[in-house]
Amino acid sequence: MANSLLTHAIIAREAAALLEELSPFCKNVNKARQEEFGKDIQGYKPGSSVTVKIPPTGVVYSGATFAGGGSAPDFQEGQITLSLNTQKHVPLTFSATEKLLNITDFKERILMPQMTTLAAAVEADLLLQAVQATPNIVGTAGSIPTSMKTFSQARAKLQRNLAPTAPRYMMMSDEVNVELVDSTKAQFNPAAEVEKMFYEGSLGKAQGAGWYECINLPTITNGTRAGSITVSGATQTGSSLVVGCTSGDTFKKGEVITLAGAFEVHPLTGTATTTLRQFVITADVTAAAATATLPIYPTIDTAMPNQTVSASPTNGGAVTFWGSNATGYKNNLMWHRDAYTAAFAPLPVLASCEGYTARLPSGISVRVMTFGNGQTDTESTRVDILYGFAAVRGQHGCRVSQ
Repeated sequence: MANSLLTHAIIAREAAALLEELSPFCKNVNKARQEEFGKDIQGYKPGSSVTVKIPPTGVVYSGATFAGGGSAPDFQEGQITLSLNTQKHVPLTFSATEKLLNITDFKERILMPQMTTLAAAVEADLLLQAVQATPNIVGTAGSIPTSMKTFSQARAKLQRNLAPTAPRYMMMSDEVNVELVDSTKAQFNPAAEVEKMFYEGSLGKAQGAGWYECINLPTITNGTRAGSITVSGATQTGSSLVVGCTSGDTFKKGEVITLAGAFEVHPLTGTATTTLRQFVITADVTAAAATATLPIYPTIDTAMPNQTVSASPTNGGAVTFWGSNATGYKNNLMWHRDAYTAAFAPLPVLASCEGYTARLPSGISVRVMTFGNGQTDTESTRVDILYGFAAVRGQHGCRVSQ
């Protein structure tokens, strides 16, 4: 590590660039908030956090009288906390010969395999968190989508929730890619895109989104219930739902449910649709009695601003789950960039160690640090990242089940 060809700074910059290149989901989520973490390279560690504000929707009144003769509604911003709660690293051990490699050889022989592994772990973690925070889902549970219509339905979900039209992205499994490249190749224009599909197996851009193939897509396994689940209590609102169940029933984070009587509404006008609102369970729950309280997103709001449903769910009405008991379903994901946010904070080089922290213009930070053990006469190097992730508007994403 001491030779002039191979320095900590060079390795750190190459490692950061590889991490970004190998992580399309990470690259295509909003990372603007991470500037809060980039001001002091010595000041951040796991547990540091920043609050992200979410503007509310407005309320429209008719006529010239201010607020219809009443008081204007309070301007109440929502908020989520973005915490630096995950640190991952890959350990490297060099022989004397390897330390003399130039950067090209080092990148190909040593750094690339390690960063591929690290990037896969980070990408899988971020995608799981995103899917678990996304209530919208389309497709058929247990079946690989074979038609572009399914992804048109995902796009329609984003449209109905007023997600901005660009930039949007689609992360699909290799199984989906196999089906769609064959079934839709003649529908893509220009001809260069068809050529890419035929020769490279790439879908390019469709349904207003840039498409990526991913083998790290998460599988959400449903909980186990002994019988039917019903709404327990009238006029329920807020971020939790009391349900009637059987003691011992389990509910898993990331499961999607619909509630009898609670229909989607237009986000700005509150006009009801004929489609039941989808909710996602946000934490694991095991029922200890004949009822259980499920944390859900979005909240059940029956009045503007920020209305989400036409009415509270029907007391005694059915709670319907996506898919079958105790069964796992892989989730493809379409999203707008600002649906989720991630932050990568620069880790400091510790005292008595040699190293360097590289920070790309995109905000991704990677630390490379070397330390020795005098008792064993050995030297080790580690490549670290510290990051956090949060869903800002999970309704601006849509899962495609398979």
